[in-house]
Amino acid sequence: DENTNNKQVIQNLASSMKQFLSTHFMTIAIFLLPLFLSANDAWAVQSGGRMGGSFGGSSSRSSSSRSYSAPSSGYSRGYGRGYSSGYYSRPNVIVTPGISPFYSPFRNPFYTPYYYGSPGGVVVSRGPGFGSILIFAVFALVAFSAVANIGSSVGDSIGSAVGSNVQSVLGSGVSAVEISVALNVADRDSPNSILSALNRLSRTARTDSRVGLQNLTSQVALELLRRKEDIVAASTSGQNFKDESKAQREFNNMSIRERSKFQRETVSNYGGVDYSAGEMKRANDYSPKATVAVVTLVMLIEGDSTSKTLSKRVNSMRDVEEALSRVAADSKADKCLRGAEILWTPEERDETLTMRDVLADYSSLRTV
Repeated sequence: DENTNNKQVIQNLASSMKQFLSTHFMTIAIFLLPLFLSANDAWAVQSGGRMGGSFGGSSSRSSSSRSYSAPSSGYSRGYGRGYSSGYYSRPNVIVTPGISPFYSPFRNPFYTPYYYGSPGGVVVSRGPGFGSILIFAVFALVAFSAVANIGSSVGDSIGSAVGSNVQSVLGSGVSAVEISVALNVADRDSPNSILSALNRLSRTARTDSRVGLQNLTSQVALELLRRKEDIVAASTSGQNFKDESKAQREFNNMSIRERSKFQRETVSNYGGVDYSAGEMKRANDYSPKATVAVVTLVMLIEGDSTSKTLSKRVNSMRDVEEALSRVAADSKADKCLRGAEILWTPEERDETLTMRDVLADYSSLRTV
């Protein structure tokens, strides 16, 4: 009857819905997840601070470039006369006073045959022959290939020699290195907190000179070492390059990747210029809170000493101490430090981060 049919329809509909949900549950969950997340979860790290600078190598190196121009060939002139119009030319008749004592049978490969008579005779040229053209084409192709291969080999040798020419007290080549450290900050307004120390350094550091940048980088590493009891996680990376330009590109990539984690840079002192965006005004009254802070050092430094240490994986607090000690020492060695950026978050006073927030943007951190 009708009631039985309705029940059957409802049961079929319920069964189909159950099957659909069981099959597409994960897809629906992922789609609805952003609706239950707050704005802070969507962008955990909001404010950040930055200071640093960049300079050239410790020793000036000059490189000379030489241009190569192919010597003009006499064949082009002969070819132009013999083929002044299309692919045909009339025989050339040249009256000579006699055979030159400097006669050579290789006078011009384009003109065959040669007929040399007695003094006062006539030289008749009927234009280039097919065999001469073929031989010359093969010869030109082989010569061009040989010159190209030699030029490429010489260029590679010169490039390798120039790239590996960087020698310093810290070793050979140029290294791009990075270290990130997460710390528990019980009271961010305390004069002894890492955030207060970084705030003071951002106001007093001389980032427009190499010595000032060396002192700043070494001091930040030292400040982190002094607070090793507060360190909860860290990560390091480093790579050494023989090519200076490749090292510079990697340093730039590291810097951009870390800076892009900030929604805004409320403190930015780079190369002696203040690029700060300024703090955003808050409606609520400020009350100091505990937070987790992340400090990152990115360096471009000559030699392979720093990269050998920072390329190792962090497994313990001892590894963190070794890496920070290496940074503090190497950054002041001679004039090896070419560039450095010190980045930290949170920078605004009323912003706090949890370890969950930090790991959302700093997934490479390892607990120690």
